Amino acid sequence: MVDVSDDEMTKDVETMLGAPKKAIVKMAIPTIVAMLASSINGLVDAAWISGLGSDALAAIGLLFPIFFITVGVSSGISIGASSAIARYIGSGNKEQAERTASVAFSLTILFAILFSILGFTIARPMMMAIGGADVIDYCMDYANVLFIFAIVFFINALMSSILRSEGSAKRSMVIMISGAILNLILDPIFIYTFGWGMAGAAFATAVALTVSTIPAFYWFWIKRDTYIKIRIGRPHFDKLIAKDIFRVGIPASFEFVAISVAVILMNMILVTTAEGTDAVAIYSAGWRIFNIIMIPCLGIGAAVVPICAAAFGGNDPKKVKLAFMYSLKLSVLTMAVLALLLFVTAGLFASLFSYSDGTAYLHSKLVTFIRISCSFLPFIGLGVLSSSLFQALGMGTKAFVSTTFRNFVLLPPVFLISLNGTLTDIWWCAAIMEIIGPVIVGIWCLFIVTALMKGKFIYSSKT
Repeated sequence: MVDVSDDEMTKDVETMLGAPKKAIVKMAIPTIVAMLASSINGLVDAAWISGLGSDALAAIGLLFPIFFITVGVSSGISIGASSAIARYIGSGNKEQAERTASVAFSLTILFAILFSILGFTIARPMMMAIGGADVIDYCMDYANVLFIFAIVFFINALMSSILRSEGSAKRSMVIMISGAILNLILDPIFIYTFGWGMAGAAFATAVALTVSTIPAFYWFWIKRDTYIKIRIGRPHFDKLIAKDIFRVGIPASFEFVAISVAVILMNMILVTTAEGTDAVAIYSAGWRIFNIIMIPCLGIGAAVVPICAAAFGGNDPKKVKLAFMYSLKLSVLTMAVLALLLFVTAGLFASLFSYSDGTAYLHSKLVTFIRISCSFLPFIGLGVLSSSLFQALGMGTKAFVSTTFRNFVLLPPVFLISLNGTLTDIWWCAAIMEIIGPVIVGIWCLFIVTALMKGKFIYSSKT
């Protein structure tokens, strides 16, 4: 273990290694703000694209698997690196933390290049295979730009994660918010003023991410005031470090795939009901709302990873438990309040997706779905924070299993109900399973925490 003197630490590292409750709040708030900005940007981005016509909007839907794969692969490396770096920081091994950051940077570039090559090779046949023949030009106009700038997407995600791993959530927020704002400005210019259409939307996102990554390069390599220094120019591959990153990173990537598959299967079940595509529309619209409502929980979960990882690296199980339990209470309370507010204002939110003559008839049904689903929102934190803690402890497989279980546990009961039940029956069944899944995962996580307190899991930092 390498001791780190106080003068080497930044204020962000001191906060992350300090009082857990204070650290959770200080890291969660900037992350929540950044996630909200990103979500709003996504909605506005879709709105601008919809101006190109229904074919363009359909193309965005068909491109969803590629988007999710991009996010999954880039986030997987980033989450794996963030967890490992924070554990080394907690153990006082700054040198190994910096080696990990350097290896992660090299792996990110490698995987971005491979992703681009693979994308250019299989994207068109993939789009054709899933029914994109009629809008293939729209799909490829966007996808080709995505593949060209894949390295920017990957590096942007990694830089944000490394900053969070050393407690610099505010700087990570700057990267995310600046990218979102710039994208909002560039979208109408590139799409309509320049007349680039779908390619313009992709270029707007790529340019925005490129520009928003510049501050990170400035902090790491010019100003050099970050705690972690990424060493470029040295041999970067280290088998043990890569294994440490992949132990969390690979399962994290597969979590995104599991979520995507679960959504597809749920849609397949709903489309077979008497309500058909209306059921899918209600489910899709409702979850657009929930994805925003759940951001505070996701932000708290993002803060748990580096804080608990650092505490685990420092072999301080009491701090791990305190940070986790406080985060869990904060998440449950926050989501309960938001669930109550959403229940009361369900009609207003439903109007966002049922204001036209063609969708007005869905309003009451969407209100019913939203209000029933409010019942499971306070329990969401059990699943999200359990997965975050598993990632923090380097238990990537457990995180994957917990996420997969939460997302698939509802499918068999919902399928059985769909054979003879009403749409309301399906929503209640899904809500109950959305409660049972996180509760079971949460109990499993508490057993792990208990084992940690008994000294059954001890972190070992190898120099």
